[in-house]
Amino acid sequence: MRWFGGALAPCGTLPTPVGARVIWQRPKVWTVNAVVRHAESESGRRVAVFGPCGATDTALTQLVHSTDLRNFDAAATAWGGSYSLALNDSDGSFTLWADPAGSCPLYVTEVNGVQVWASSLRALAFLRGSRPDIAWVAAHLVDPTASTPGRSAWTGVMQVPPGHRWRAPREGSPSAAPYWKPISLTWPESVKRLRRDLADSVLIRVRGRAASSDLSGGLDSSSLAAYAAQCGAVVGVTFRPKGRQSGGDADHARTVARAFPSIRHVFMALGREHLPFTDLDALVLTDEPAPSAITIAQFHSQCTLLTAEGTSVHLTGDGGDSLFMPPPVHLADLARSGQWLRLARDAQAWGRLHRSSPWQILTEAWRAPVRLGSVSTAKPWLTPRAVALAGSVTSGDSGADDLSLANRHLLNEARYVARTAATENQLAAAHGIEMHNPFTDARVLEAVMAAPSSERWSAHRYKPLLSDAVTDLLPAKVVRRGTKGLFAVDHHHGLRANQTRVLDLTAGCLADLGLVRPAVVRSLLHRAALGIDVPWGLIEPLLGTELWLRAASTATERVRWRNIA
Repeated sequence: MRWFGGALAPCGTLPTPVGARVIWQRPKVWTVNAVVRHAESESGRRVAVFGPCGATDTALTQLVHSTDLRNFDAAATAWGGSYSLALNDSDGSFTLWADPAGSCPLYVTEVNGVQVWASSLRALAFLRGSRPDIAWVAAHLVDPTASTPGRSAWTGVMQVPPGHRWRAPREGSPSAAPYWKPISLTWPESVKRLRRDLADSVLIRVRGRAASSDLSGGLDSSSLAAYAAQCGAVVGVTFRPKGRQSGGDADHARTVARAFPSIRHVFMALGREHLPFTDLDALVLTDEPAPSAITIAQFHSQCTLLTAEGTSVHLTGDGGDSLFMPPPVHLADLARSGQWLRLARDAQAWGRLHRSSPWQILTEAWRAPVRLGSVSTAKPWLTPRAVALAGSVTSGDSGADDLSLANRHLLNEARYVARTAATENQLAAAHGIEMHNPFTDARVLEAVMAAPSSERWSAHRYKPLLSDAVTDLLPAKVVRRGTKGLFAVDHHHGLRANQTRVLDLTAGCLADLGLVRPAVVRSLLHRAALGIDVPWGLIEPLLGTELWLRAASTATERVRWRNIA
């Protein structure tokens, strides 16, 4: 487990995790196997940067001598990577900067009058003896991308809002304030910025290390593998069904591997033992429900393969779909700004793409823009109690003023993916693998949000912004590819093979809490077992949350703390 944190108190006994390396005293700051760099000025000011970061030692030295917080605000997004900043001011105040994308989440709590902060939510929960926050769980089920101010997945622990600075003054109570605002660029400027920032994000992770990358044959993972290959040798991992050597994803992955001799292409053959819903009891407790909960058997096998290949750092394309394949939320912005011709043109393109009338989406753009953000928001398996609890703790405030609806939707989606990607990294860490997600980096998100939202969406081109950024990097055949393989069939097969175990999940913690209707969930799963299409993207988080709650109640491996004066 890799994490960092600290405790703030002028004197007395301070909690410290067992096995931590203390880098500062008063206030105490520690790291547990996490990357940290720090600098100190002659006046006693100290700055630390946690996580992969492209800052040079000279830049950190210059920063620690600054007395203007605005310079630290700028530094929080000035360099590539996924990192957080901490400043121990010489006047006795302490400040944290949470990155705007939420890819390096920070949490705070109070224990016996002492403020304790950390990148590990579980660690703070164990320190407090917290239990899962039921209101947060309800919000997660209703809308996992919604903001829950002042809360987290565990009671009594708060997430520092992404893009905010959390300041604990010498006297007075700590508070958080936004420091980040999106920028605006032209399309060519955004393409150029994205190309540079993606390359930097990959370089920071893989330079001089035994690296591997997903190589599905899709645009996202192919881009990361190609950038990594420009830095040195990299293992490209492609999944394929047992007995199938070619076709679809495998052929496109081979095309990328052949274009870069430094890629050593490795196939992982998937069989029945890797099907979704297999070996669910192997899931370990993470900060919050992990997206890979249902596919944990495949995830563990992949990590075993990477370990055998000697990998120390692995790149994934998580977050690419959210950034580069947005739903048509921009139509609501076009309607609000009176851009009628563009609105009509895009609505007609959407209608042709989905073989339906454009009037439906035009009506939603006017009257219910929130519906543009997802194909289906209906969740009949949730109870009125779940909806009411979620409504009591959620907020539509993203912490960035004057955002268009399209950018607000993108920011919420990206932050959700970034935060949950941290749980995937915790699963990989159990195998000794550092897993990284460059598409969740703050600068990459900023580059995407800077592009005109109406140009990011297209009914005619697949992921236009990323395609333009990597057009000279990848083989034309891969850039022109309009989609990638789907795995819904595997879910149907996995459900049939593990039906008894999965149905057991419908009558568990969530049902006992009055948040779900077990009969509705069972009916949906029975339909799925028959091969009928179901909204897997909505069902998986539900089942994953049930597994997480069960793991939270039975976990035996816990972060241990000790008090040192």
